[in-house]
Amino acid sequence: MERMVIVNPTSGEVPLRRTPRAAVANLQGRTVGFLSNSKMNADKILEGVAEGLMARFAITPRLYVKRVPSIGADEAMLDEIARDCTAAVVAMLDCGSCASWACADMVELSQRGLAVCGMASDQFDAFSRQVLAIKGADDLGLSVVEHPVGGIPPETAKAKVVAATIDQVVIALTGAPAELQSTVAQ
Repeated sequence: MERMVIVNPTSGEVPLRRTPRAAVANLQGRTVGFLSNSKMNADKILEGVAEGLMARFAITPRLYVKRVPSIGADEAMLDEIARDCTAAVVAMLDCGSCASWACADMVELSQRGLAVCGMASDQFDAFSRQVLAIKGADDLGLSVVEHPVGGIPPETAKAKVVAATIDQVVIALTGAPAELQSTVAQ
């Protein structure tokens, strides 16, 4: 039997330390950053999540957009998100290299002290979790939507964000089940 080597397309070596998972006690009134990797309809997935979190927690959303999905976000953007936001949602983990780099962005934001959640398609959920584990960040949370996200009408992509999607984001950012969080914006 031949030996197969699987290569992660992100740069850097396997970390010797674990990336701690940051969490916020409550999302009520918080500023949440939404980092799009510019994949088709990533903005629509993030828009759906932002609307859900605004309705439940009166968050203030801030959108950030990378120019190229298959490279990491630049340090200045990551620093800005960490400075201006309490938590971040990263999208879209729905192809090999893009998912790897989105995971790298998640790790960078977590290392800056932010609670973070990645938005993955169901076809790239396991792959994304493997990449996070390789990076010592398997405690970071993902919210999963049905594949595909790209190549479909924007309104169809946005409709993939349902209540359970928002619940997964809340759990990833707070560590608490969504039903324990305040569900009425004050």
